[in-house]
Amino acid sequence: MNTSVFLSYAFIYSVLFIVVPFILVVFVMTCIKFFKTNTEEHTVKFKKMLFDTQSFTFLNSLKEMVGGKYDVCCNVPIDTVFEMDAETAAENHTRLDYVVIDHNSSEVKLVISDFSNQEDANSKSLFEKFNIKLVEIARGKPYDMQMLKQSLPV
Repeated sequence: MNTSVFLSYAFIYSVLFIVVPFILVVFVMTCIKFFKTNTEEHTVKFKKMLFDTQSFTFLNSLKEMVGGKYDVCCNVPIDTVFEMDAETAAENHTRLDYVVIDHNSSEVKLVISDFSNQEDANSKSLFEKFNIKLVEIARGKPYDMQMLKQSLPV
C-alpha cells in the first residue's frame, strides 16, 4: 500500500510541477509569437512630383493636341486594353505609357509607348492584330508632335 500511495503522489507532483509548467510555457510562447508587433520600419517617402519634367511636358502637349476630343490616360496596364485570361495577363506585365481614348465611346484610338524592353516588344503584335494605332516613342528622346497629330484619327 505504501508503494501505491507513493506512486500516486509522484504522479500528482509530476503533473503539477512538470506538465502544467510545460503547457503554460508553450501557451505563453504561442501568445508572444502571434501577438508580437512588427517593429521593422519600412521607409516610405512621398514623391513630390508624379512625373519627371519631360514626361509631364509631353503629357500636357498631348492633351493640348487632342483638344478635348479625346482623353489621355497614363501608365495603363495592357490587360486593361485587351481582354486576357488570367494566365496571359500574368505573363504580360507591360504598361502602356499613354493611351488616347474617345470621350463618348471609351474606345482606344491611339497608343503611345516605349517598346524597347524585350518583354514589351512581344506585345506589339497584339496592336497589329486588333488594328490599334501604335506610336513608339523612346523615353528621353525628342518627340514629333506633327507625326502624333497625323496618327490621331479624325
